This record gives sequence, structure tokens and C-alpha cells, in this order.
Amino acid sequence: MLSFYEDGFSYKMDIIQNIKGRQIQYVKLTPIDSNSTIKYILLGIDAQTKHIYNLIEIGDNGTKTTLTVNSFKTNETISKTLFTFDESKFKDYYINKLD
Repeated sequence: MLSFYEDGFSYKMDIIQNIKGRQIQYVKLTPIDSNSTIKYILLGIDAQTKHIYNLIEIGDNGTKTTLTVNSFKTNETISKTLFTFDESKFKDYYINKLD
């Protein structure tokens, strides 16, 4: 999930901010493609836990989108059926099966 920056972005360390008592280190990701609709992305990492705190995307039109992680759990047990598609729940929809 977090390897998107490896292709198509240059990256460098940016500012450190104290947010609600947490030291957040930002990494600035800049698209290599000059036609990208993204001007840059700031990825905020909690310096103590090394978990993502937030992601701020600045569009080439000035739009600012912020995603903040409110909770982060690791090693959670999940149901084996969580990512299983249940066709019976979508009887009113056309489903094109690619076998």
C-alpha cells in the first residue's frame, strides 16, 4: 500500500511539526510526470511510533485534500470472508464474471 511513491515521485524530508503533542515528520513527494494533476503530497509520519499520521495532497489547481489516520491497529485478526464477494447480496445488479 505504501510503496506508491517508489515509482513516479521524487521525495525528500520536509518540516517537523508538533501536532497535539506528537512530533510529525513530513516527507514531501513530488510527481515526476510534469502532466500530473498533483502538485505535491506531504506524508506525515509520527516520529515516535513511525505510523502514518496524515497525508496532505495539493492539486495543481490549488485544491488541498487531507486524510488523517484516527486509529491504527496492527496484527488484527480478520474474517476469511471479509474480502469475499457475496453475489446473493447484489441480485438486482448485472455481474459480468470473468472466468
